[in-house]
Amino acid sequence: MNELVRQSSVAPGAAPIAIERVVKQLGGHRVLDGVDIDLEAGTFFTLVGPSGSGKTTLLNLIAGFERPDSGDIRINARSIIDLPPHRRRVGVVFQNYALFPHLSVAENIAYPLRRSGASADDISRTVSRSLDLVRLGAYAGRWVQQLSGGQQQRIAIARAIAAQPSVLLMDEPMAALDKALREDLQVELKTLQRRLGATVLYITHDQREAMALADRMAVLNAGRLEQVDAPERLFSRPQTSFVARFVGGAAVFDGTPVFEDGQWWLVSHGGPRLPGTWRTAPNVAPQTAELAIAPGDVRLRPAGEAASGAWAIEATVVSTVFGGESSSTHVTLPNGLRLMAREPGRARFAEGEHILVSWDPAAATLFPRTSQ
Repeated sequence: MNELVRQSSVAPGAAPIAIERVVKQLGGHRVLDGVDIDLEAGTFFTLVGPSGSGKTTLLNLIAGFERPDSGDIRINARSIIDLPPHRRRVGVVFQNYALFPHLSVAENIAYPLRRSGASADDISRTVSRSLDLVRLGAYAGRWVQQLSGGQQQRIAIARAIAAQPSVLLMDEPMAALDKALREDLQVELKTLQRRLGATVLYITHDQREAMALADRMAVLNAGRLEQVDAPERLFSRPQTSFVARFVGGAAVFDGTPVFEDGQWWLVSHGGPRLPGTWRTAPNVAPQTAELAIAPGDVRLRPAGEAASGAWAIEATVVSTVFGGESSSTHVTLPNGLRLMAREPGRARFAEGEHILVSWDPAAATLFPRTSQ
């Protein structure tokens, strides 16, 4: 059997990663602020966050390109802080592929193996196996410039897995590819990771890509973890308004929470009352709160349609965007509050049309407002 392919659920070389209270400052700015993450062996773990949130810095610390100011990073329960990059058994796939243009495909994959002192026979066998795994076995003799972007990315992955690393780090490896190719490679990458049983930490700016690939997923914001969870729970049960907005595209309103007639409402400043539900009911209602409602939970109907006892509020359609399988309708609520609804098919309402907006109060989440 191919030595790079395993039959058990976790490959023998796969390793757990423990990131413990890691702090890193760059240029006087705290880029990472006490980050704690545990990655189980054989897990595909994705990390998302806005630009400048610390994603690439964290990857560089694991790879050994930088050193944390405090905290620890452990692979297989062993601290790697004092190990140089080449002794960490960590493979890295960069956004720009980092292939050598003056070397052939086979020579690119063989390069790190030669540096490690592997024999010529071992290098030949490993290069062949690695190329077969990424379905490019016939491309060994080609020059890098002769390959498409997707093929170059697969060669970069083949080079990273050739050394059989215990951990594979990927820094936005598909950012430069078109949508259709990204989706194709996502399927291939997930299948390959399952076959190898590798432990993968994958950084991306694309939340949909992150959810499609991940077993576990983390959201980083300004150097701090907002939430670590299964992708489904991050989307449907965000723990903070930032996660609701960043992962689920939710609209977030701030105001004062009040409880009336058996229902919690957010009284927006100068605007309407909006119903919602606390995920964790506070012992004492905070003075200010935020309410998050995802586009898929917003319901639209004609202004003259009977309310049927459901809560609703008047709104005006600002614009519509057709996205193929669904359409996004942007509306303004009283006092200028903006909201988006996502519905299947084409948009049902025209720009400037007055309509009614509603949602199930259980679908809108109330969060204590932590910053003013």
